[in-house]
Amino acid sequence: MGPVSIKSGLILLLCMVMVGLLIFKEERIPRPAEPVKEGCLFCHQSVTDSDPSHPFSAFGCATCHMGNAHALDKERAHVRMVLNPGDLRVAGKTCGKPQCHPEIVPRVKKSVMATNRGIIGTLTRQWRNKATSKDGSVSGESDMRGIGVRALYTKAASGNLAMDQYRKMCGGCHLWKERGDRAGEIGRRGGGCSDCHVLDHDRNMKKGRGPSFHPKITTRIPSENCVKCHNRSARIGLSYFGKFESAGYGTPYRGSHLSNRRLSGNRFYMNLQADIHYQKARMDCIDCHTATGIMGDGKTHERMETQTDITCISCHKPTFNKAKGGESLTQRLISLNRYVPGIQGKDIALSKKGTPLYNVQREVGRATLYRKRDGKPFDMKLGAFDTPHHTLKGHDRLSCQACHSAWIPQCYGCHLTYRKSKDQRDWISNTLTPGRWKESRSYVRFSTPTLGVRGRSGIFPLSPCQVFVSYFDAANSFQKERSFKTVNLSAFDPHTTSTASRPCLECHGDPKALGLGEGRLFEQKGEVTFRATYDAPSSGIGLPFALDAFVNIVGQPLQRGAWGMVRPFNREEMEKILYVGQCAGCHALYKDPIYTDFPQSKQRFETEAGIPCLR
Repeated sequence: MGPVSIKSGLILLLCMVMVGLLIFKEERIPRPAEPVKEGCLFCHQSVTDSDPSHPFSAFGCATCHMGNAHALDKERAHVRMVLNPGDLRVAGKTCGKPQCHPEIVPRVKKSVMATNRGIIGTLTRQWRNKATSKDGSVSGESDMRGIGVRALYTKAASGNLAMDQYRKMCGGCHLWKERGDRAGEIGRRGGGCSDCHVLDHDRNMKKGRGPSFHPKITTRIPSENCVKCHNRSARIGLSYFGKFESAGYGTPYRGSHLSNRRLSGNRFYMNLQADIHYQKARMDCIDCHTATGIMGDGKTHERMETQTDITCISCHKPTFNKAKGGESLTQRLISLNRYVPGIQGKDIALSKKGTPLYNVQREVGRATLYRKRDGKPFDMKLGAFDTPHHTLKGHDRLSCQACHSAWIPQCYGCHLTYRKSKDQRDWISNTLTPGRWKESRSYVRFSTPTLGVRGRSGIFPLSPCQVFVSYFDAANSFQKERSFKTVNLSAFDPHTTSTASRPCLECHGDPKALGLGEGRLFEQKGEVTFRATYDAPSSGIGLPFALDAFVNIVGQPLQRGAWGMVRPFNREEMEKILYVGQCAGCHALYKDPIYTDFPQSKQRFETEAGIPCLR
């Protein structure tokens, strides 16, 4: 036998061995006794349903998780499989496929929770033209306004300090972030659709072919899913439940030890008055906030308040619309909820953007709010806006929050230290890059809200947004010319609603409410004068005014909103407020006759004889 024949024989033998091995491997793969809908079901036949709308028996695995549904072994079945179908990188092929929710995923991608355009825009404005290098160039050289988080995943860090701050300090809290990439609270954030709609149960997934637990999917989203992100910045997720993040001193002490009340990040908190919606009805965030307000309306918004869909009057002075049956959006939302009763013969309230508030229903003159988590009903008292304190002339500019917010968290002086010589993990690239940020705070307070103007004319609670930045170069030397401070204002709903409104004098005679800061108002030589409690020149912070002073007594604004949409009262507005305050001490009731036409009443008091001051 020649060499060629021997070689051919070896090749034939090798082929036969390989075929034998393949046959052996295939024979060892367990086969279903009967045909199955997809191969996944052969291994995952005992997985629990994620929810009644996605029954495992009908949907299987591949509908959501993709992969190879025709394979019967793990390796081939898991090719191109995704663990989280809600991830916005794949949601268009999973949750957003044509037969599922094709209209929602594009809206979510444009929502402020996905783009973070408000945060990115604010940081850009904060840095631009604030910190300059020795040659006079702007340290944040590129303007990043108008971009969203998704673009940062395809852009390398460019040395822009505003974006470096975002990537390392803020970039771990948005819908594009991968879910479960870290332990603890931060790992539960992100994940696209799953961030809200998947309950954070323990993942007791069993291996093999035994019963296994699938995380629950729901539209009855618990507040815990919201608070895992909304517990910093404005801290509305804490305030609503009566939690105030304290300055970090660990008070009040527990015996001889620091307080045991801790938030994520080892932050201390105190228990204060919770929002009346939580106190009285244990309402969750979703009982007010709508799908349009949370998932977006299809438009790209620069700020949260333009996307928000709900207002106080949506429930307390609602516009009702006759409910439509069949396949209406209202009926679809109710069918997904399963606890809120049907709408037959009822009127449904509408949000400011026309979204049906399917849990606010009116029948035979009676309005009811149904709690979305369990369908528990609560009678709605309509008509409160017709009472004197709501119809009082001059109060038409007031937001509901201006009078009914019990307290607001106020953070004076957020101290940021940047050290170029150290490294820090970038949330977007998940890599260590040069430059480390450290945040510290000195004055975190709670108080009755200062008031000011948001938008064109609405009066709203204000809170400071003050940043002091210290820049250290690669040699760890402080660079004064690249360090800066910026003092801004923000206006938002504190989510500390109280049934009782603020007393008249609290607004009409309190310098803190006017935006002047803590101190004393008095008259000197016929002029109203203000003396601040805080000695700004002696503080060493380099500001000629107190941190809690948003405006001075002559109406000069000292602090403004970063977007130009928020300002303190001007001189004319303050004079009108204080003008009423002269009488409010005695005439403390809204229905007092003098307020029917206050200018006339004041004129009579000043010019007519015999009119008593006290009644």
